[in-house]
Amino acid sequence: MYRVADWGQRKREIGMALRQSAHLPHESDPELYAALLEEIGIGTRQDLSILISVVNDAIMTARREERPTTPLETFLDWLKDERDG
Repeated sequence: MYRVADWGQRKREIGMALRQSAHLPHESDPELYAALLEEIGIGTRQDLSILISVVNDAIMTARREERPTTPLETFLDWLKDERDG
């Protein structure tokens, strides 16, 4: 597996790409999620782990700001299933 030299830099890149992408649906949509991974440029298991970290951070932020977390939590569940696949 290709190892990212700078996890923090890659996390910033993936986080920015996720924020610029389409909004997540409230219900699970595996086709949309798969397309989103491709759009963001998730190509390795390490990228997937970084994306899971980014989504976890977004969930915590949304909770602090009292915003809905359902779309993020649904996406996170799908990501974990993909990782553990």
